[in-house]
Amino acid sequence: RGFMPIAALIDYELTMSLPKRTTADTGIDALTHAIEAYVSKKANLYSTNQSLAAMRLIAPNLRNVYENGKNRNARESMMLGSTLAGIAFSNASVALVHGMSRPIGAFYHVPHGLSNAMLLPSVTDYSIPSASIKYAACARAMGVALQTDSDSKANEKLIKELIDINTDLNVPSPKEFGIDKNDFM
Repeated sequence: RGFMPIAALIDYELTMSLPKRTTADTGIDALTHAIEAYVSKKANLYSTNQSLAAMRLIAPNLRNVYENGKNRNARESMMLGSTLAGIAFSNASVALVHGMSRPIGAFYHVPHGLSNAMLLPSVTDYSIPSASIKYAACARAMGVALQTDSDSKANEKLIKELIDINTDLNVPSPKEFGIDKNDFM
C-alpha cells in the first residue's frame, strides 16, 4: 500500500515522440485492457461504461497514431482511451490474454503489449463462445460492427479487425518472434 500513487500525470504530449513499435504495443495493450475488463466476470456498471468508452476512443485512432505519431487529436484520444481502459480493468480485472501474455514476456522477453497483441485475436476467438453477446458489443463499440448485425456477425467482424490491426501494426506471430512452439508448450 505504501507504493500506491496519489496522482497521475496524463498528458498525451508526452507520447508524441514514441517510436512506432512502442505506440503499437501500448495501444494494443490498452485495447486489450478495455476488451478484457468488459467481458470480465468481475465487470460492473462502472467498469463496463469505462471499457466501452475506451474502445470507442482507441479503435478508430490506433492505426492513426501508428502511421502518424504527430497526430495530436489521435494521440489525445488514445491517451484518454488508455486511461479509461486502465480504470476499467482496475475495477474489473483482466482475463486470459493477460494471463497467457505474462509468461511469454517472462520466458521469452517479449514486451508486454506485444505479447498481448500476438495473443488477442486467437484468445478472443477461443473465448467468444463463453461471452458472445459481450464480445459482439465490443465489436459495435469499436465501430467494426453495425448495431443491426447479429451477434455472430459482429463477432466475426471483431476477429477480422483484431487480425487486421495486427497486420497493419506489424505485430509478429510468436513463431516470427522466435518462440518455439514445442519449447513454449
